[in-house]
Amino acid sequence: MLNLISERQLADPQDIEAIQGEHNLSGESVNKLLNAQGVLDTASQLEVMAEYLGTDVIDVSAIEFSDELLELIPAEIAKNNHCIPIGVDGETLHLCLVDPLNPTILDDLAFQLNKPLQVRIADPAAVQKLIDEKYSEEEESYQQLVDAFEASKNAVSDEDSIAAKINKLRGRDPSGEVEEEAPEALEILEEVGDEAPIVRFVNMILYQALKDSAADIHFEPFEDTYQIRMKVDGSMKIMTPPPKELAPAIASRLKIMAGVNIAERRIPQDGRIQETIAGLELVFRMSTLPTKFGESVVLRLLDSSNDDLTSLEALSIPEKIDYSIRHCVEQPNGVFLVTGPTGSGKTTTLYACLRMLNTVETKILTAEDPVEFPVEGIVQCHIVESMGMSFAKALKSFLRQDPDIILVGEMRDLETAAIGIEAALTGHLVVSTLHTNSSTEAITRLLDMGVEPFMISSSVNGILAQRLCKTICPKCKVSNKVTPDQQKMLRLKDEEVTGDLYYGTGCDACSNTGYRGRRGIYEALVMNDEIRNLIADRTPALELRDKCVEAGMQTLRIDGLRLMFEGTSTFEEVMKYT
Repeated sequence: MLNLISERQLADPQDIEAIQGEHNLSGESVNKLLNAQGVLDTASQLEVMAEYLGTDVIDVSAIEFSDELLELIPAEIAKNNHCIPIGVDGETLHLCLVDPLNPTILDDLAFQLNKPLQVRIADPAAVQKLIDEKYSEEEESYQQLVDAFEASKNAVSDEDSIAAKINKLRGRDPSGEVEEEAPEALEILEEVGDEAPIVRFVNMILYQALKDSAADIHFEPFEDTYQIRMKVDGSMKIMTPPPKELAPAIASRLKIMAGVNIAERRIPQDGRIQETIAGLELVFRMSTLPTKFGESVVLRLLDSSNDDLTSLEALSIPEKIDYSIRHCVEQPNGVFLVTGPTGSGKTTTLYACLRMLNTVETKILTAEDPVEFPVEGIVQCHIVESMGMSFAKALKSFLRQDPDIILVGEMRDLETAAIGIEAALTGHLVVSTLHTNSSTEAITRLLDMGVEPFMISSSVNGILAQRLCKTICPKCKVSNKVTPDQQKMLRLKDEEVTGDLYYGTGCDACSNTGYRGRRGIYEALVMNDEIRNLIADRTPALELRDKCVEAGMQTLRIDGLRLMFEGTSTFEEVMKYT
């Protein structure tokens, strides 16, 4: 490195000599000494090396290191040669080295890996840090645990083994002879649920869900297999299935973590898991369901801090829709509804509104099933129908608590809807959700419940319909022209086609799906005198929708087209959700 600097006359000879002497005495790297003594900064050093080797400088912090990518260089080779893979181009492996100017290392790597190599230049300190992190031996991989369970599932001679305990729980010994159900089933469930391998296995699944930004984890027993799937960006992703014999142990572990009855396997149970894994506090909502082949368990990953999650600014809502939402919820009374299918982000949007309204001067009460996001300053009620605590009963009590704002998790029936509307008519702001496909269909749904039209028209401030569509991975996004067939399906005129379409080709960063993350698309119906009169007159749903569009309502399709033409989402996603 010092020779390259000297040849290019980038530093005084005296400084170069001093750096060489310091390096010989202390053993400190030349790169650090050059930077620390102000002779040549790191960026300039990287440019010199890249020019000499005929390559480029990259930022390794922007690279997604998948397991498949890291496996291209075994851990032992990576650590011994201080290198890390960053990608593949055909047969050529691209990698970064801590010491890229050492020709011996590159020759050794080419021989050991038996493939052509392309060196890319990056900050040596950043490369070494990544090697230490990505090839850490402290963490046991998910696949290693599954392999260990597979290898030991038939080794049941040890009475203390997990397999032996599970066999005993199932009422049979290792020979397969059927016995009466063991009376100490509860003790066995507790023991297997607390076994160290099971604890590590479950924790690894939870941590993997966090790393993959999964919304749900599904543990599903079948006749011959035990399936574990995660919902990432709205699509299911299957994991390597563990032995089916572990199903009772995994279910027991999850129940212990959620604090529910581990011996009860005949009725559904709900719980909440709060666990610190890898230094991060994870919060999950748990639901169990008895099935023919065992208990199905579903975990919903919740946000434990929710500072950014529940702010309107973080939801990337279009300016016009954002103004409509704020206008509706800033009214002193009335009803504001958010509609959409399960998992479309309705609760998140409502909490974004409540966080904006949550001040010391305002009393806010919520009725939820269950309470998903604990928020300081808001009194939150957990609905338990089995204990007689229903939405309707909670609402009746709320009116005696002198609230300013009431959140109802869902208007499921006439009684709940009627009480909520009456509360709005008596001076309260009520926000709630409905399961309908569009904002105007929410009116039809309330009418079908039996709510009188005049009560709807006089109480509802506005209705927001929303969906979550997948966003294109920015690292593999490419453009394409709109085809005539696509234009026809979208029902667009030539002048309405405002740009190209985009899609993701698939890369390591998005697990070759072409998508990474999700974004909301919205439709806001704000009440005016004309629309109120139409509702009071029981105008048919299609006619009501046409009138709302004429009045300026921006539909889901219009918002979806905006995302499509700006390159945020794809044609397929817009067609699917609008």
